[in-house]
Amino acid sequence: MAASEDQSLPTSWPAELPLTAALLRQIVERYAPVIRFHPDEPYFPSSVEWYLARSLLIDGATGAVVARHPAATDLPRGPAAPDQLQRYWLTLDPALAGPALEPELAPPDDPRRGDLAEAPAYVRALHDPAKGHTDLQFWMFYPFDGPGLARLRPRFLGALRTDQTLSLWPAGMHEADWELAVIRIDHATLQPVAAFLSQHQNGDQHVGKEAVDALEREPDGRIRLHASLFGHASYAHPQDRKLVYFKRSLGLVGIELALIDRVEPGAAWDLSQNHQVISTSWHDPQFPPAPWLDYAWRWGAYDPNGGRFRRKLVDAMGGLLEGHLSPPVLVLHILTLGLTAVLLALAPRLLGGPLGAKLLGHTADNSGPFGPSCHDDKWSGAYGFAGPPPATEWLGSGTTLAQRIGGALNTVCRPPVRVLGALLRFVCAPLLPKN
Repeated sequence: MAASEDQSLPTSWPAELPLTAALLRQIVERYAPVIRFHPDEPYFPSSVEWYLARSLLIDGATGAVVARHPAATDLPRGPAAPDQLQRYWLTLDPALAGPALEPELAPPDDPRRGDLAEAPAYVRALHDPAKGHTDLQFWMFYPFDGPGLARLRPRFLGALRTDQTLSLWPAGMHEADWELAVIRIDHATLQPVAAFLSQHQNGDQHVGKEAVDALEREPDGRIRLHASLFGHASYAHPQDRKLVYFKRSLGLVGIELALIDRVEPGAAWDLSQNHQVISTSWHDPQFPPAPWLDYAWRWGAYDPNGGRFRRKLVDAMGGLLEGHLSPPVLVLHILTLGLTAVLLALAPRLLGGPLGAKLLGHTADNSGPFGPSCHDDKWSGAYGFAGPPPATEWLGSGTTLAQRIGGALNTVCRPPVRVLGALLRFVCAPLLPKN
């Protein structure tokens, strides 16, 4: 934590010289951003020490508990050999955490909810004397990352039938989460000249005074950033981001599907008053490296095949299509005598385990991440983030005659398709998964 007096900053600093300890403290407090969480966010940050006090250190080879509620100095030291990356991992103590539940079911005292009141951002200061700037890297730790989200928009006769966001629980969830936001300080002015934001699917960069001036601000002038719902990726503006976007049309029937990050401003986390400098590239003795930086293994359990779709999600998708694409689904039910029920039976199995991991990529890997110093590129300032991608607009809803006819047909066909769907599920119940 930090709270020194806000003294006047110099107007410049020699490009080749690192910042003094006092000046670094001033600059961090002056230019640290404010993080805004989604109003529905249940998983907040914590300190590393708070997490460790509720965790177990696991031996990856045997599954045995190496240390219960370890201190940072109790953690093994790296670097880890390439074939030993899963040698250890940390996981929340099940005696304290209990089973992982869907976000709306998590109890108030679940440690996965973090400890926002005492959570610091961990600051690494990286000086580049050749380019004359210092990067303030704000590393943020969360005890838990929630599920991925998908937005589904089925269509019939060109008309949008519904627009629904579905939780992919437990796909995408994992214990522990490290996120990064960088504010670059130019020594010529001692003001921000760039921001780099780590996200799912790479990240954003906002380079140059004009780009930085365009960032949202709090009333006190501080840069405002946004943490995405459940996943905590850092965004410059409160708008949903499509991570993967898919649209197809088969004659009269179409669908839009996207994996998304949801962003909306809610509770504030002011990093100017909630931070700890853990490292400087010039090894300032006033900022000795945090002892946990030498831990080179996973924060959070190793679970690469954990992203299985549950029966609840597949049933929700089936019900959505039956309710909003009733005419074609009715025909499908009649012609196939149970195709939807068979798909409901097979989908959770096909999209779980190794095959699911292959099909879904990182969404199916529920393993915890490695720590900040293990990300050599970002730790050394080679962020490699592109600018924000161009927005992909959703298709409009429309009110043509054909679309109005489609809406009327959908209303007429909905009752029989619901009845037939329920009958098919009952008949095919032995095939359906139990969870």
